[in-house]
Amino acid sequence: MGIAEAKKYIQELRKRQENPYLWPDFLTGLPDKAAIIKKLAEVFPRLGKYSIAYVRISNIHPYLLKYGPNHHADIIQWAAAILKTSCARCPKCFVGTLSTHDFIIMCETRDMVKHLAEANKVFKKRIESFYTKEDLKNKTILSFNRKGESVNIGLIQLIYVVADRPLRIEKSRLIQSMGKDCEAMEGTGEDLRIMTDGASA
Repeated sequence: MGIAEAKKYIQELRKRQENPYLWPDFLTGLPDKAAIIKKLAEVFPRLGKYSIAYVRISNIHPYLLKYGPNHHADIIQWAAAILKTSCARCPKCFVGTLSTHDFIIMCETRDMVKHLAEANKVFKKRIESFYTKEDLKNKTILSFNRKGESVNIGLIQLIYVVADRPLRIEKSRLIQSMGKDCEAMEGTGEDLRIMTDGASA
C-alpha cells in the first residue's frame, strides 16, 4: 500500500465522517449520538410539526439482578429493532441510540404516539420469553419490604417522554431534561409523559 492509496483512504474516511448517519452503534446498528445531535438541529426549530421522544428500557437493572446478563444484549437489540421497524413505514422518522438503554426518536407529531404505543406493545410481547411463568403471572420482577413498606418492581417495558410543541428550553438541554423525566418515571407504572415548557405533564 503506497501513499496514494493511503491518501485515497483518508479522503473517503473524511467523506464518511461528515455524515454521522453512516456510523451506527455496534450493538444496535442504529445511528448514535453524533447523528442524534445533527438531527436535533434540524427538528428542534420545527417542534410542533415534529416531535422528539426519549425512550428508555425501564426496569432493566432489576431484571439483570434477578436473571443475570445472559439476555442483556438480546433485550437491547430487540428494543432497537422494534423501535426502528415500527417507525420504518414513516419516511421522515429517525431512530437513534443515546446510550445502552436509551433511544431517541424524531418523527412527525401526528405519527409519534402511534409509533411508540405499537413499539411498546410488540416489545412487551417479545420479551415475555425472558421471564419465568411466575413473574409473568405476578407482573413483577422483584418484591421486597423497605421500612415496613412492600415494594414491587414490575416487568421491563419501554417508557418515553415526548416533546411535541415549542418549549421554553434550550436545544442543548432538551435531551438531558427528557432523560431526567424518564428517570423519574421508573417504577411509577407510567409509560408516557408529554413535556410542557421544559417539564413533563
